[in-house]
Amino acid sequence: MTQSFWERNLWISLVLLGGLVVIVLAVPSWFGGRLPELRPLSHTNEPPHEWFAEIHAADWFSTNSLRRLATASNAVNPFFTRFFLPPPPPPTKRVDLLYQGCFESSEGIRKAYVRLGDQLLVLTNGAKLVADHAVKEIGLGELILTNAAGATNLALFNVKTNLEVPAN
Repeated sequence: MTQSFWERNLWISLVLLGGLVVIVLAVPSWFGGRLPELRPLSHTNEPPHEWFAEIHAADWFSTNSLRRLATASNAVNPFFTRFFLPPPPPPTKRVDLLYQGCFESSEGIRKAYVRLGDQLLVLTNGAKLVADHAVKEIGLGELILTNAAGATNLALFNVKTNLEVPAN
């Protein structure tokens, strides 16, 4: 078993112990061993500063000051976030369109059978189909649609066609 430095040098340990005893006995004589004198407190009830007065403290809890704390609707709020808001709706939507053929009436007017989603529509030339799309020309194997911008769409007989229209 190894001995520590202080155990090997016993005479150094005894000198240090003696020094600590002298310091412990000398400290009370250096401080005088009595409490410092305490001066009596002043008996005034006035606050030490003007801002501490009751008049000013009453304003802290008034309804006017509480209204000022309410955030204005146009104020910037660091705790407001748009993270949890749902995304905006898409500007367009897709509609399924199925051209199912045509027939000609006794007056010579062609009419087309068009399935729009789950609805079956019977349309003539110039009839509005969906949103701003209208029937431009009815053929035996195809249906030509146009919109207000002048773009044309072709729907083939018995082939499902996706049509992009404005969402609203």
